[in-house]
Amino acid sequence: MAECNQCDRSFRSTQALFAHCRDKDDHPFCEDCDRLFSTFTGLDQHMQNAAVHRSDSESDEYVSESDDDEDDDNDDDEEEPLCVGCNRWFVDLASLYQHLSASSKHNWCFACSRDFATPTSLDQHSSSPVHRGLDFECPLCPKRFKTPSSIALHIESGTCHNISRAQVTAAVHALKIVPTISISRRIEGGTIRIVSYHVTERAFNGTAYECYLCHRTFRTLGALNSHINSPAHDADEFKCPKCKRKYKLVSGLMQHIESEACGIARFQAVEDFTRNLIDQFSKRLTL
Repeated sequence: MAECNQCDRSFRSTQALFAHCRDKDDHPFCEDCDRLFSTFTGLDQHMQNAAVHRSDSESDEYVSESDDDEDDDNDDDEEEPLCVGCNRWFVDLASLYQHLSASSKHNWCFACSRDFATPTSLDQHSSSPVHRGLDFECPLCPKRFKTPSSIALHIESGTCHNISRAQVTAAVHALKIVPTISISRRIEGGTIRIVSYHVTERAFNGTAYECYLCHRTFRTLGALNSHINSPAHDADEFKCPKCKRKYKLVSGLMQHIESEACGIARFQAVEDFTRNLIDQFSKRLTL
């Protein structure tokens, strides 16, 4: 059984859990790594710091800076020549890697150290953004990302100049993108309301901390505060022009388009379109 720490729901398999997380744009989920985080801040830190999301030059720099401090621990941190899937030990890592690349039982990504169920799954993963360079720069800070949706997620998280997701949403609506992605119920020129909530101990119902909006329960007050200030109860703001799926955040819509799930655009077209919009987008945000 696999459990979603955002919904307190259980799933029969991790694959079912991951599919659930991909469909929920209020879940801080990294699609590249199939990893669910407790908060969007944690997800943003992962996107910035995880080795798999670094460019080769960044990884080399990180390793060189760490070598002096970690020489004493290298023996403990070295990868062991064990194939977990086969429960089989090898003489050395070279023998292990030869096994992983040659065995029909494995569809192994050496960059990510992940095994995939089928060759098709490995091919799809290999062509995914996780193996791309950091080609996109945040329009508001020097940080770089592999996909346009990662930029949106980074800014929406509030870690870039304290800009809120409400400001990001308003800026995207103001661009009046064609074909229309906005759900039209907004009043032009209206004031952007940035609201934050702080839940107190009064939310404790005797056994857990309860959200007064959806009645989900949480083990800690901090977890409830993270939930109540997340997009969980935001209204849908965007829609896919082709399949009409609705999203609360533009990052969710962008991830959907980047995945090519409904075929609205190829990833390259998304990249080109995003580059044209970045300058307009940054001008709409007031630092």
